[in-house]
Amino acid sequence: MKTEAKDINENKKMQEEQEWFALKASRKEAKAAEVLEAAGLRVYAPQVEADMTYRGKKKIVARPLIPNTLFAYTSFHVLNVIKQDYPFITYCYKKVEGKFKILKIPAREMERFIDSSTKMKDDIAYFQPNEIELKKGDRVRIVGGVFDGYEGTLLKAKGRAKRMFVINFELLGSLGTHIEPEYIQLLK
Repeated sequence: MKTEAKDINENKKMQEEQEWFALKASRKEAKAAEVLEAAGLRVYAPQVEADMTYRGKKKIVARPLIPNTLFAYTSFHVLNVIKQDYPFITYCYKKVEGKFKILKIPAREMERFIDSSTKMKDDIAYFQPNEIELKKGDRVRIVGGVFDGYEGTLLKAKGRAKRMFVINFELLGSLGTHIEPEYIQLLK
């Protein structure tokens, strides 16, 4: 009888509300994603193609968009159980009112981040939250194309020749890509 009560209690914990967690896995993003996916979790580890020279030959390789970082959609309890066996997977933290709290991303913001980073696959740049001052750019809406309806900021990033459309994600940072001028509508 005790086993049944324990199983029921364990099942309740497993079914607690799922959330998106930002996780760190120093230089082991692929291994961490493999472990989490094998446990049945939804995992997002954004990749970008980059040129690399190896032994004098240029190659195009996939590398993490945000180094050492991946995202998992699960409950806190399930993630803690997995982390016990894989200590290289750690939480990302954010300082809130002087205390460090585990970084959880609201589902709507995470879905927008996944959608945007997937659409920008060929021409994408990631910016940490402190790397871009979004107040200085013009607010724009994209009309038509794959980003139809998205709102963001138009700006010129340091070291870039073209203007970029930047989508800001409050907790995650920003993604930027080049958008053709005919798709841009200035917001006031």
